[in-house]
Amino acid sequence: MYRVIQGDTFDSIARKNYGTETRASEIQRANPGVSEPLTVGTTLVTPVDPSAPKDKLQAAPDVSINEVAVKINGSRFRFWDSVNITRSIDTISTIEFGAPFDADSREFRDTFRPFSYQPLEVTIGGELLFTGTMVAVSPTLDNTKKTISASGYSLPGVLNDCTPPASAFPLEFNNQGIRDIATTLVSPFGVGVSFAEGVEQGPVFERVACEPGKKVFSFLTELAKQRNLVISSTVRGELLFLQSADTGKPVAIFRQGESPVLSVLPTFNPQDYYSHITGIEPVVVGLKGSQFTDKNSILLGSIRPMTLTAPDTIDSDVREAVSAKASRMFGNMVSYSVVVDTWRDVKGALWEPNTTVKLQAKSAMIYNEYEFVIRGVNYERNANSETATLDLVIPGSFSGQIPEALPWDE
Repeated sequence: MYRVIQGDTFDSIARKNYGTETRASEIQRANPGVSEPLTVGTTLVTPVDPSAPKDKLQAAPDVSINEVAVKINGSRFRFWDSVNITRSIDTISTIEFGAPFDADSREFRDTFRPFSYQPLEVTIGGELLFTGTMVAVSPTLDNTKKTISASGYSLPGVLNDCTPPASAFPLEFNNQGIRDIATTLVSPFGVGVSFAEGVEQGPVFERVACEPGKKVFSFLTELAKQRNLVISSTVRGELLFLQSADTGKPVAIFRQGESPVLSVLPTFNPQDYYSHITGIEPVVVGLKGSQFTDKNSILLGSIRPMTLTAPDTIDSDVREAVSAKASRMFGNMVSYSVVVDTWRDVKGALWEPNTTVKLQAKSAMIYNEYEFVIRGVNYERNANSETATLDLVIPGSFSGQIPEALPWDE
């Protein structure tokens, strides 16, 4: 027997009892004369399934290739009303999800406890997407439904929230590489450090200090930029240093008006585009700091200089810091948001950050096929649709390489 609560449907009751909504019709047949919307307090017959595992939701197989499952503190939760997952090569993976809230369930109350920072794992179709922490929960109650909204991030997300502990100060690093610096800073949080295959940490920093009040992730991001590196997270929850993907192996070719493309939205930032970028080494008493200028060979006929201090650099490192700033300029000046009606490419793989696609969209001023790097992917599902939004940037935006051409060049 089952007593109906607010928000119940035959599908949701089947999920609770059998681990899948595909058996909702069995409950409906066992209760002739009962139809949706179900009345709170109604007692329903739920046929016994002797073969069902004790932990139905945990043991039942995924019912679709794009099913999102979140394991929170060891308990598996599925069948969300809405899901929004974001992955990127220069931010930490995040998830937001919503579902009917069963306030009468002890398991629900214990799991969705505010400020409990429960451990979570996120999978799509059984494929691990990231390992992290549930951060925020928020119940909503009105006359028609009771829901819970929750959000979480990959384990390194705590570095975006917190400074190093007081016991770690003073934090000064002399002649150390970014790997050692990162390992020291993240160790109090139980987060590992990883470098993508083939990626080197670059030259050591002569002298760098993390001041009180500085968030760990922000501090490491500033150092990574000087070494043409970006910071993301691995599926196992490690802090990942990587470089932007090379072109030549696009995972898809998109064209305006053709499936799976639903829309293409460009974003231009003309105020972040410069003709000359100059880095100056900080002046030491009695010595003049070195400097280096990188000229933008694509921008002709306009004078738009940018001069910056290249901190924690010595001699040739100034050149590298300027090169990194110049390439990131192209990543900031324009990006394209492409919405597609599928979470997967033609080979069945999930859209992945740090891969490339070719795009032609004349109405978005991409007149010929142009190969972009996928900076980030947002997977979104609600009651009406399932889409992925790809954030595309110019190749070389994070690797110190200046593009030979721009998307609107013909």
